[in-house]
Amino acid sequence: MAEAAKAAARQLPAFRLGRKQVFLPNHVITLLRKEHLPPNEACFQVPLRFTKFDLRDYLWNLYNVEVKKVRSYVKQQPLTQRDSHSRSWYRPQSLKIMTVELAKPFQWPELPADLQPWSNDLWKMREELTEKRNQEQLDMHSFKTPMKSDEPPSKDRKALASLAQQMLSGEVKWSNDVVLDPKWEHVVAKSKTPVAAAVAEDTDAKKDATRAAKDEAPPP
Repeated sequence: MAEAAKAAARQLPAFRLGRKQVFLPNHVITLLRKEHLPPNEACFQVPLRFTKFDLRDYLWNLYNVEVKKVRSYVKQQPLTQRDSHSRSWYRPQSLKIMTVELAKPFQWPELPADLQPWSNDLWKMREELTEKRNQEQLDMHSFKTPMKSDEPPSKDRKALASLAQQMLSGEVKWSNDVVLDPKWEHVVAKSKTPVAAAVAEDTDAKKDATRAAKDEAPPP
């Protein structure tokens, strides 16, 4: 009997457990990685309705982790605009953070070197796109219109500039052997007729005559 009593005492924590029974819970508790905390402390993000006793019993009943002390605070979220085309602002739901003091020290595992199984590249792209959209909204509200010349050149513009440089240096010769869409064939054929060629020569002659008259005109 004495051994059974000692074994039962070892299985119970140093505090009195609550009597509230929870079936099929739908709350989410997140363990936060805080590098500045000592090994005997851990930080959690919990629902707003959670109390210190709830988290203490939760850790003991599910993970057999004994907690000595719990500190909590509510972190208020900043004002956020509903969308870029609305003047309506709202404050998101606050976050409740709890820091527990553990009976046994806890050490975080090393971060994995390969983050590919967690789609890290996709996460980075999403974060960059979100940051870019937020910056565009801030610039729009501060009446800062970005200049087109300040934007970095696109991939097509870089390829076109490289091709132009190669043509200027003589590495690439100009060729117009591009296969056009069939709907442009009658336009090309019409431009090659003698009438069109004569009209083009007449237009060029008029331009030359106008340019020569301007050059010979006396200054005012």
